[in-house]
Amino acid sequence: MDYQDDTTPALAALQTSNRYSAERTKRLRPEGDSQFIDISLSTKHASFLDDPWVSTAAPVKTARSQFPTNRCEVLILGAGFGGLLYAVRMIEAGVRPEDIRIVERAGGFGGTWYWNRYPGLSCDIESYCYLPLLEETGYVPRQRYSSGEEIREYAELVARKWGVADSAVFQTKAEELVWDEGAKEWEVELVQQRKGEQAETLRVRAPFVATVNGVLSWPKLPGVPGLLDYEGEVFHSSRWDYGITGGSPEDPSLTKLEGKRVAIVGTGATAVQIVPHLARWAKHLYVVQRTPAAVDQRDQRETDPEWFHKEVATSAGWQRERLKNFHQHFTTEKQPPINLVDDQWTSAVGMVAIAGNAAGPKTMEELPAYMQKLHTLDLPRQSRIRKRVEDVVSDPTTAKQLQAWYPTWCKRPAFHDEYLPTFNRPNVTLVDTDGAGLDHLTKDSIATTTESYPVDILIFATGFRAPFTGSPAQKANTSILGRAGVSMHDKWASEGPSTLHGALDANFPNLFLSGPWQASNSPNYLFNVDALAKHSAYILAQAKRKAGGRPFAVAPTAAAAQDWGMQVLMRSPPMAALAGCTPSYFNVEGGIDGAPPEAQMLMARSGLWGHGIEDFMGVVEGWRGEGGMRGVEVRI
Repeated sequence: MDYQDDTTPALAALQTSNRYSAERTKRLRPEGDSQFIDISLSTKHASFLDDPWVSTAAPVKTARSQFPTNRCEVLILGAGFGGLLYAVRMIEAGVRPEDIRIVERAGGFGGTWYWNRYPGLSCDIESYCYLPLLEETGYVPRQRYSSGEEIREYAELVARKWGVADSAVFQTKAEELVWDEGAKEWEVELVQQRKGEQAETLRVRAPFVATVNGVLSWPKLPGVPGLLDYEGEVFHSSRWDYGITGGSPEDPSLTKLEGKRVAIVGTGATAVQIVPHLARWAKHLYVVQRTPAAVDQRDQRETDPEWFHKEVATSAGWQRERLKNFHQHFTTEKQPPINLVDDQWTSAVGMVAIAGNAAGPKTMEELPAYMQKLHTLDLPRQSRIRKRVEDVVSDPTTAKQLQAWYPTWCKRPAFHDEYLPTFNRPNVTLVDTDGAGLDHLTKDSIATTTESYPVDILIFATGFRAPFTGSPAQKANTSILGRAGVSMHDKWASEGPSTLHGALDANFPNLFLSGPWQASNSPNYLFNVDALAKHSAYILAQAKRKAGGRPFAVAPTAAAAQDWGMQVLMRSPPMAALAGCTPSYFNVEGGIDGAPPEAQMLMARSGLWGHGIEDFMGVVEGWRGEGGMRGVEVRI
């Protein structure tokens, strides 16, 4: 029942909200995020992190050969698009490409697009917005939603165009960063683990470091009893094994699945793309669902180059204007008169709850009325998506189980035209666990509390470590020690960050951050990263001018950082709309709701700019326009 016949939209929204609460309660688990296994922290599950692509990549240079003098000017941690954007913006600010080194534990550029190469992979953000630097490269995306392979190839194109293709130090991880106040530089311990060789440790120095480690870096597994007892083929979707399935990233013909019983665990945005391909080839496919995805239509299409140049790339600054228009649709107030992107994201008004909203509540007392408004605005969309399931899926029971009972903002929306029809195939079974997840595994089966299913191949599409918690040090599994030896992990855990604009922390000079803490957010995450990359490059260039060629430390003053934290806190009420959501990585599996008041206050001060990305951009661009770097100190 969708309550569509109720007398008022507000009443319908209230009744639906009650249903949402009931479904959320079924999925809450007392262990919260600890129900998952963080593979990077578990030696027993380390094999799930093996790099399946490094043998096909170009030969990886030794870290020692990349640091002939054990130094570089700018050290960037991460070779995904974030790391590339920091390199590009630093180059634009005057840093020579040869003075940059990009440290990356993978064997190539791309970040999440390096690791994830599963069949059906594409971006869910329109490519004309998502792929950065399109205006600068003149590149025309092949499709409205670029494939993973195209995106990875584009990352390599960017690296070549800006002269940093040879600056990468692959298969290498920064284990420790220590600030040297006297020398005004960072000492960094690097460990390179090339395939088939002994690990090599190298200590290097760099005056400036940027931490750009991404938000989907460390895959996780469900803590299901018997996981290591399973004797069939098994892997995580972020380390797809085409040796088991057949096919390749370029040709997803999964011929080795013929005659095989396959189970995929998870029904989030990743599984939505994979499931149709598995179903085409497997003898039988079991889709294990804890919480259904809200799957809207995608409307994929090829890019007509003539149309692109006539309707999209129309004038200088076109991509920034397109992104601004995209962001302007995430508001509870009047939408812009023209929708340049015109996709299902721009109809998902409820995403303001995570994107931030300048028209949102100014105090926590205004939050209940705001929540009612959000539910009223969101109900038509979610009702339409639930109705879409009924229209597409033939079996009424399966259709009911595939309906998502939570508001749009509680989980990342999914978009696909083939996922739902897949459940009409006779060789596909939805294993709905009603929020509980799998009960256990045996040597040859998956099992719920009531039934067992023998399977030959088991695939975990169970996502990644919660991306918006912890410090940059935790996100990178790295120790970062700043002024007076202060540990970033400990400092942020007890007091939160002390940044200005989310770009620099007062306790960690010359260390440029990439958000989202004390910065902002967009569904197109690369826009956030690029905004901070430009901001960081500006600060570095201005600090160099002030220093006049002498070594220096640049960081916000303690007073400026404290003031910025208060500004973030004052704008935090709109972000409280995430309270009461169904468990997901957005709310750390419900753990945020259960935090004590003092922890809630710390999270609000440490979190996102609650008035939205364009409001944030206005603040930081206005600050740069003033000149003088108000609140930033350059110590010689």
